[in-house]
Formats: sequence, structure tokens, C-alpha cells
Amino acid sequence: MGVALMALTSCDDFLSITPLNSIVVENYWEKKSEVESVISSCYVDMESSSFTQRLIVWGEMRGDNVSETSTLKQNNDLHDVFINNITTTNSWNDWSAFYNVINLCNSVLYYAPKAQQMDGNFSEDELHAYEAEALSIRSLCYFYLVRTFRNVPLVTTASIGDDEDFKVPAASEDSVLQRVADDLTWAGQYIWDRNYFDDLPSRKGRFNKQSVKALLADVYLWRGDYQKCADLCQEIIDEKMADYRQQLADVKNGNYASYMQNGDLTLYEGYPLIDGESSIHNAYNRIFAYGNSFESILEMQYSAENGISNAGLTQFYGNTVSQGSGLLNAAAYLTTDGQELFAKTDQRLLENTGYYGEGVAQSYYIQKYRMAYNSAYTGTLRTTPPNWVVYRLSDVMLMRAEALAYLGGEANSDEAFRLVQAVNERSCKGQSSLTYDATRIRETVLDERQRELMFEGKRWYDLVRMVRHSDSPTQAMLQLRNTYLLRKYDSGGQDAVARLASVGSLYLPYYQAEVEVNPLLKSSE
Repeated sequence: MGVALMALTSCDDFLSITPLNSIVVENYWEKKSEVESVISSCYVDMESSSFTQRLIVWGEMRGDNVSETSTLKQNNDLHDVFINNITTTNSWNDWSAFYNVINLCNSVLYYAPKAQQMDGNFSEDELHAYEAEALSIRSLCYFYLVRTFRNVPLVTTASIGDDEDFKVPAASEDSVLQRVADDLTWAGQYIWDRNYFDDLPSRKGRFNKQSVKALLADVYLWRGDYQKCADLCQEIIDEKMADYRQQLADVKNGNYASYMQNGDLTLYEGYPLIDGESSIHNAYNRIFAYGNSFESILEMQYSAENGISNAGLTQFYGNTVSQGSGLLNAAAYLTTDGQELFAKTDQRLLENTGYYGEGVAQSYYIQKYRMAYNSAYTGTLRTTPPNWVVYRLSDVMLMRAEALAYLGGEANSDEAFRLVQAVNERSCKGQSSLTYDATRIRETVLDERQRELMFEGKRWYDLVRMVRHSDSPTQAMLQLRNTYLLRKYDSGGQDAVARLASVGSLYLPYYQAEVEVNPLLKSSE
């Protein structure tokens, strides 16, 4: 395949330049700027519709947060995903968008050392930083693929030219994730510090030491390496706490620069978060309506000025013109018996669905990302494309809480609940109604992750992880089908959940078109 590249003029517009189609490889890879151009192309490709749509289809649509629309029912492949009738010919099993990004990363890793040798202004430290960034992007792609398909081809060499013959058998989940963990561990030593970049979109939109930690913690959590996950999450929390204290010191000394950028911050149960009480929907607006907030760790950058729109979110959640323009709605049970999930004071039910506790119980439109709120109960559709948040502080806090819950013990359970309570208090006007029950601490964390991260492409993976880590997978599968997934269906739910007959059915089958060009996919290590 050809390598997509883009021109680059400065670090400030690194994430907002239109890519070129392709260029002759032989005439490229001679300067540092050209290496950075291809790194930039990796991010641009991840922002493409074919990539971002799958973040929602794979990570959200299979979960219990969403319901179908009449338009979705007319799309056979998408509707089959929704009802778990997923065959090898379903086009949403196509993973090529992810392997295209992986190939760009592999190209950087192959050619960047040659460019460094030719460019006297390209230092070895800078080379390692670019290599670390490429490894981090590649690792994120593989992490999505493993969670979605389990065993996948592990390709670590660049495919240059249309005549390349890349037939690779599927590698085991363990071997892929071990490679990912090793790569991220190396990358963490050499990648940019988060404050290396002057502009906020690069600081939040490019991988850095902090976002590498978040991704690696997520990988450890998936694998059940709970202590490693908890430790990395704590490092991130400590870094955010240092930022919070620095902002307090700056304001005390009359320097309001960080306050103007971050807004009001406060401590909930001792954890630094955007203040949820200083103004109506303050935390939501800063995280989702404005983007690149204090809590942001990594988010995909979109800009109307540069013609980069979030096509995945637009297709499934709706556009900036019409409320009911998305293929998915919020699941009806969230507003019928949703008070079992959301407390009456929890602003997230309205922020997620537009429902504020009154009115007809029904499937409401998905509001998250799309709305900016200007009063307690009303908001306006935003006119600019929203960023897609990959990792943020409350997610990391809840990852640590989950790891501690599975580690067990009184002290770990106590801290896990305190982390959950902090996130919950912020959205419940400072007063959480949650009660501590050490015997249900895992469920408590899972429920808070649903409330906090709803529609962010996390839910399906959280549910699969629940099954994987259960002491009784058979019982966990019953709980997945009958407690969680069944409630999202208006009709036909029993058939839909019955198709999830085993743990293996939680993963997608290989796309038939891929198997036809690569017969080795039929085998796995």
C-alpha cells in the first residue's frame, strides 16, 4: 500500500493540516520535518470516519447504553451488530483503517533512523521521541483490535508498495499485548513530556509521557495486572494534583493564566477535578463543549476551520443541525427506571440524554459531546465539531478504583470507593448518595464507569472485562446477557442476547474479505 504523508509548516498546526495523498518514498525521509509529517498523518488517519465510526460501533453500540433508531434498522450490517447477529461478511468487521495507521507507524520506525542520519539538525533524542510516539499510536491501535477480535495479526514491519505480500497468521492476545506493554514501557522513557508543546491541541492531542501511562494502565487492567495498573494511575493522579496546587499558587501570586485556561478546580474526596458546582454544567462544558480541559489526557482533535469534522460521532449520535439525526439513541431504560443508575441530583443523566426527570419515558437523543449547556435544563447544539476523548482524569481514577477492587482487601476497597465517590460527588452537587458495600465494590465501580463514561466508546469493553475477570465466567455471561444487555432492546432482546452463547462470542469474527487475501488468518498462535 502507499504511504499517506502530509506537509508540515510548524508545530502549532501539527494536528490541523490537510494531508497529501502520497509521494514517492524514495524522495522522502531525508529530514526531521518529513518524519514529523508522517507522525501527523497517523493522527489524521485516526480522525477519519472509518476509524472513529468503529470506536463507537465496537466499543459502544454493542453495549447497553444505546437503543436503535428506525434508520439503523434499515442498515443491515449495523443492525446485525446491534442484535449480535454478526457474520464474517459484516463490513463493520473490517479492520483496515486500524492497520493503515499501524503501517504508517511501522514506516516511521523503519525510515526515521535513516532520516536522522541525513539531517544534521535531527538529534538522536528527537529520533527516539518520534519512535516512541509511533510506538504509542501503534499500541493504541493494537489495543482496540485485541479487545475487539482477541487474536490478531501482529505486523511490526512496514509495507511499502502495492506488490508487498503480507500474509500473517493471527498472534495470540497475550503475545500482542505483551508486545504492546513492552513498546509502551520503552516509549515512556523517550516520548515528549506533556509540557513540551506550547499549544494546547498538541499537548492534549499527541501522545506524551502522561497519555502513555494511561494507555499502559488500561492494558494492564485488561490483562489483570492490577497492581501495575493501580500504580500508573496513581502517578497520573499525582501529576494532576501537582498541576492543581500550581494553579492555586499561581492565583495567589496574581498569575491567572492557568485559571483562565482551566477554570475552577476543586478537591473531591481529596482528588483534583473541575468544579462541578461553580456554575451550571461547568465540568461537562469544559470537558466536552470546549475540549482540551484540565482533566484531558488524550483526545482526538477536530476543527471546523480546517475542515476536520468528527464524522463518526455525527453519524451515530447526530449532527449540529438536527437533534434526531443520529443512528443511535440513549437506551430507554435510562429514563424509565434510570433512577436506579442515576441519583436525582446527578447532572449526567441530562448531560448524556437530555432527560431531567420529567416527561415521557422513552429513548432520548444522545446529547453528550453535541450540546453546550447554558442553564440547568436547556442547552444548544454546538456548531463546531467536538473532540473525541480517549483518556481523561476521571477515567484514570476509575481504572485505579477497579484495579483496587479486584486486588481486594479492606484498605483497597475503601480507597476504591473513595475514588468512585469523588467522581460521583462532582456530578451530584457535591453530595453523593452512594453507600459503601465492600461485597459489591466491583459492581459499584462498574456502575460509576457507566455513568461517567457513557457514550465514550468504553462500555462494551468494560462489560467484556467484567466477564473476563469474573471468578465465574459462566455466571458473569448470564449477568451480561440478562442484567445488562437485555434491557436495551425494545423487542427481540431474548434472541439478541442468546446469540452471546460463550465468552468467544464477545469478540468479532474475522472479516471474510481479509481471510480471502490472507488464508493464514484461519490459524492462530
